[in-house]
Amino acid sequence: MCSGRVDPLFVISAFRAGADGVMVGGCKLGECKYVEGNFQALIMAELVKVVLTLVGIDVRRFTVEWVSSAEPAKLVEDLKKFYGVVKELGQLGSTEGLSKEDLDFRLACAEETLKNMQVRTAFGSIAKELKKFSDFSEETIKQKVSEKLEGVVRNKFYEFEVRELLKDGPKSVDYLVEKTGAERSLLEGILSKVVKT
Repeated sequence: MCSGRVDPLFVISAFRAGADGVMVGGCKLGECKYVEGNFQALIMAELVKVVLTLVGIDVRRFTVEWVSSAEPAKLVEDLKKFYGVVKELGQLGSTEGLSKEDLDFRLACAEETLKNMQVRTAFGSIAKELKKFSDFSEETIKQKVSEKLEGVVRNKFYEFEVRELLKDGPKSVDYLVEKTGAERSLLEGILSKVVKT
């Protein structure tokens, strides 16, 4: 009904279901009948890009386009353009050098990350803060996501990966670094937390 209603989890779930690209369409900025729905979508889009980067998926596989209901030709052009980008990138995982198994593993961890209450609370607080100050500029959104959300998302994502990798027994830190792509120091902190719980 509104681009502001698109949960970041929907986008990651679409990739997990096999989509090679995801495009979210919304009313032009400033023309949302829900007033700031499409501005909320900007925050969602920035979070999705953070998660895609962690997973190792090319962020060009995801886009948000703004189009008026009176501009069907623009919508068609936006779709054609995005289709061209996705076609050039090829099947999900191929350009990224990820096997189907690694891709599914990382996307599953991304889904768990986006379900996490700490992540969802931080996501919601950014939207409330920007609404309070009526500042939905692209620069401010990127800054707030970087300051308040990126670190939380990164830590939770790697924590879910580590927990999943340790389910079938102990692993070396070197193995975990190789499988997750995370920095050794970050993983050591996560490991000490995981071992305590």
